[in-house]
Parts: sequence; C-alpha cells; structure tokens
Amino acid sequence: MANSYIEYNQNLSETTYSVPFNVLSIDDVNVKGYDGTTWSDLTVSERDAVAKTVKLDGAPSAYQKIRVWRNTGTTQLVDFQNGSRLSESDLDTAYQQGLFVAQEVSENASTNIEGIGPQGIQGIQGVAGTDGADGVDGTSSTVALSESFESSEQTIANGSTEVSHGLGATPKIVEAYLVCKDAANQEGYDLGTELKAPSNIQLYSTSSVCGYTLNPIQFPLRSKSGSTGADINAAHWKLVFRAFA
Repeated sequence: MANSYIEYNQNLSETTYSVPFNVLSIDDVNVKGYDGTTWSDLTVSERDAVAKTVKLDGAPSAYQKIRVWRNTGTTQLVDFQNGSRLSESDLDTAYQQGLFVAQEVSENASTNIEGIGPQGIQGIQGVAGTDGADGVDGTSSTVALSESFESSEQTIANGSTEVSHGLGATPKIVEAYLVCKDAANQEGYDLGTELKAPSNIQLYSTSSVCGYTLNPIQFPLRSKSGSTGADINAAHWKLVFRAFA
C-alpha cells in the first residue's frame, strides 16, 4: 500500500474518512476527488489529529473515488545547534520530514493524473524492432498504466471471490496480496505484513471485475525466519486485490 495516501471508492455518501498513514501534522492532509477524467480538490471542513480523520464539507458521491493524501512542508522544522542536546522528538521530526517528503515525491500523492509515481506506473517494454512505429511487431515500446485500483480486505474462502474495480477496461496487471490480521503473529509475521498470494490462488479479471478461485484453502506458509513452516490459517489473513489499466 502507498505510504502517503489512501483511495476510497466505496461509502462515498459519507463525509468523514480515516487517515491511516503517518503525518507530522494533521494539517498536512488534503483530499481530492476523481470523476473519471480529472482530479479536483475537495474542501476539508475538519481535521482530527487524535482520531486521525478528515471531514469534508459535503459527501463526495459525485466522484468515482477520492484520495486522502499527505503534503509535508519542505521548510526546515529542526535546526540543530553545536553543543545542544539532541532530543528524540527533534531527531524523529527531522528524519520523518525527509522521509515523508521523499515518499510523496516517489508516489506523487498530489498528482492530477491517475497512477502512482510522477510518470505513472510503467508497463513492460517490448523487444526492439525495426520500423519505430509500435510494440506489436517487436518495436521498443513503453505502455503507461494510467488507472489503478486497490480493493478492501477480502475474506479468504473456497470457490470464487470477485470485486468490481471500476477501471472501465480489463486490467493489464492484476495482483493479490495476503495481509496478516493475526496479533499472535502466525509463523513470525507481524500484524499488517503483506505476502504476495501463492500460485494456487488463480487470479482473473474482466472489464468490470477482478477475482480469484481457490480450492482448497491449503498452502504452506514458510516462517519469517525460514526455518519452519505450516499451512496458513486463513482466518488470520485477508486478501487485497491491486489492478492497473
């Protein structure tokens, strides 16, 4: 998942949305809405640093999705002096400011185009050809992926599970990740750890949905240390789809 923003494409009749990423100040958080063509700035009426939420002045139901994003200032927040005592708070602030700004530049959280990163996610480059026209005959070609989707956490179950992606076209890339929801840290993995879904989870997609088929729920989970392993306990994991078109 992104470090500097989160997108919501469900429950857009609500006005209050969670801010799950780290911030130096809740005032650094803003919201944009995507109507299928462009991003527009939305008015935030309230920011709650304790609850880590933002409240819009109206429900964004007219948009396909919204992006809650962080915009960390680049003005120096800490000025260390010779002979001064270094506090943990000042060190954290100085480090986090540089880290957060770097994350925002990398992920381009304020972008006015779809996609992650300043140029959007780039597709696979074709093999060099001869006519310089396109990638079909083997010419060097870069396919830009301009639309992205991330699902809510899905229960891992036998059979077929699918979700609507709203991309308007069949995704060029579909991925699935397992998210650890086990506070007991199954096989040494911390709560929130993501693992790429194993090969026996068969992914599929259409112009409207992405999904998976699985039967049975039985695949080995190697321990984080690599020394042991056990069959995954599906009750302690969720699955997240990510699709790009």
